[in-house]
Amino acid sequence: MVERPTVIISSDDAVIRILLLGRNTSGKSSSGNTILGEERFKRHKSEVCEGQAQICGKQVAVIDCPDLLDPALNEEQLEKMKEQLVSGCSAGLSAVLLTVSLEDPVGNEEEILDYMKCLFGAEVQKYIMILFTRGDDLQDLDQTIDEHLEHKDHEDLQRLVTECGGKFHCFNKMKKAKGQVEDLLQKIEGMMTENGGKFMMEQMKRNNSKDAPLHFFREERPDQTGSAGKSADENSMVCRNMFESLTQCDS
Repeated sequence: MVERPTVIISSDDAVIRILLLGRNTSGKSSSGNTILGEERFKRHKSEVCEGQAQICGKQVAVIDCPDLLDPALNEEQLEKMKEQLVSGCSAGLSAVLLTVSLEDPVGNEEEILDYMKCLFGAEVQKYIMILFTRGDDLQDLDQTIDEHLEHKDHEDLQRLVTECGGKFHCFNKMKKAKGQVEDLLQKIEGMMTENGGKFMMEQMKRNNSKDAPLHFFREERPDQTGSAGKSADENSMVCRNMFESLTQCDS
């Protein structure tokens, strides 16, 4: 059994901050409730919500974001969501969890991943983890999550996990929530250790517009050198098209 790395978080990083993204049908809000241990989030809300709880001696904050690609959202709702994301994520992010239901076929999850990279910057890839929901369905099939992913019929799920660096966790309603949440937090802390800290946000100016794109960069530890926040320009055309639907920037 491989031991997970232990993370020592400074006082500035005392809160583990988690951003939840995914389709409205992915179990995103219920996963947030499972993490916090209370019914804090409601399904299909059209605004960003946040809740906090003390878990195993750690302060944990969860940000529940509506489906970024939901066609039902109008321009006013998208603008409000952008402002809420700026406020909610400005303190930094420990992890971004993309919720995927094992009950439903893969839909626009890859588009959401692309959108996240366009919105936050390429470095966000290091902080993304797939959170599978409805893991209790696997018990009926007498399968583990690893066996399920290895099945030839689930190449779409394999592709998602691979794109996220093999990082995933699975929630099972039939098991005690506390142990599953503890395991998830350990994985998140391990990911923070590998990445050298949280993601912090800076607002990048674009043509002096008040509607500036959101960009994230890695928070450097005092003993680290080099510049943070350098992201690749790959997929720039796709990013621009996707981002303009959210920002409504002036040309």
